[in-house]
Amino acid sequence: MKKLILIIFISLSFKWQAQTLWQINKDTVITYYYTYGDEFSGTELSKEQWSSWYGWARTITSNKEQQYYSDYKDHEVKNGCLYLTTEKKDFDARLVDWMGDNDSIKSGKGQFQGLNKRQWKYQAGLIHSKKTFLKGYFEIKFKAPADKGLWPAFWLYGGTPNEEIDIMELKGERQDQVHVDTHCQKCDMVRNPIGLKRSFGGWIKINGKLNEGFNIVSGLWDDNEVRYYLNGKCIAISKVKFNKPKSVVANVAVADDNGPFHPGPGKDQTTFSPYIIDYIRVWTKDQSQYNYMAVKNSDVNPLPQISEAKRHPKMLYAKKADHINDGIFVSLLNNEDGTMKLFCNGLNKKENYSVKVTKDDKTAFEKTTNERELNIPVSVTGGMKVEVTYNGKKAEKLFLMR
Repeated sequence: MKKLILIIFISLSFKWQAQTLWQINKDTVITYYYTYGDEFSGTELSKEQWSSWYGWARTITSNKEQQYYSDYKDHEVKNGCLYLTTEKKDFDARLVDWMGDNDSIKSGKGQFQGLNKRQWKYQAGLIHSKKTFLKGYFEIKFKAPADKGLWPAFWLYGGTPNEEIDIMELKGERQDQVHVDTHCQKCDMVRNPIGLKRSFGGWIKINGKLNEGFNIVSGLWDDNEVRYYLNGKCIAISKVKFNKPKSVVANVAVADDNGPFHPGPGKDQTTFSPYIIDYIRVWTKDQSQYNYMAVKNSDVNPLPQISEAKRHPKMLYAKKADHINDGIFVSLLNNEDGTMKLFCNGLNKKENYSVKVTKDDKTAFEKTTNERELNIPVSVTGGMKVEVTYNGKKAEKLFLMR
């Protein structure tokens, strides 16, 4: 008897656009739509999409960060990637652009933190999305720097209230670890191994090194939780409820010996390797936010690694029952020549998925594979159907006639 395949969802499009992501779990298929992102395929960073500083300060003084975020001076776009760089240099500049040189800077509790114009030792790169988002799936493909003292991150920031979803924080000297976190006013409390309550967040050991190749880190912000993924595998769950829009941020900070994520760089260290970002993509369930993006055929970067978590700290990972239906993420995008490209994230080593493209009941393309980035050499036309099958579940997209 043939195995019954359950069709969970059919995505209908009135445009010949493939911008769809399926979360194919063991019990269901969830569809997301491409909303925002950057493939960094041009020659310079889009100033329409990205700011190069927070807008309220050139660093976060409460973290004792040492870097000044420059005006697009540490942002190089080349080889289909964004390079966020760090420079060691001595200079004077304002912490807050719109305040006077001699204005006092105070903490939220009114504590004096120095004058606005001050000395800096480092300059670095940051991108901060001008668009904000309320829930969704946020992913970054990157290669990390491995220099002591550097603090690269990929996160969502809410401003007011002062909320954060730290999808990824790294440390240059800890290349086999990923830090995940959430920040809110006592709304993310969990119990540690001896039963005491503390705020969510911590380090997760992995079986690879994040500076030796590209990896994909992503965060799924849903109604009542945030899930964290490394190369498509869930590594942590924060049972927290956020209801305010947030911006996407990617940056490389310089830690201080006396601050969080210490130590800082060595005194004799004068050069640093870049934080390399292949792409950032944002997907949401809101079809009205549907956006178009075509992957350049010439934009070919190394395939991502298959680094995975070595251990799953219970305080971060939650209960095994929370992961019983975990599956994979499959995104379908347009190539600029009208064909399609599929990205599969989260497969186990011996697993495969199947792709079938039909038109007028005739098969135009069919393949069973474990490839993480697959070109589908078929031009998109009206009446075409794409099927992706994994673990007995099928996701479909039908391109209607215009």
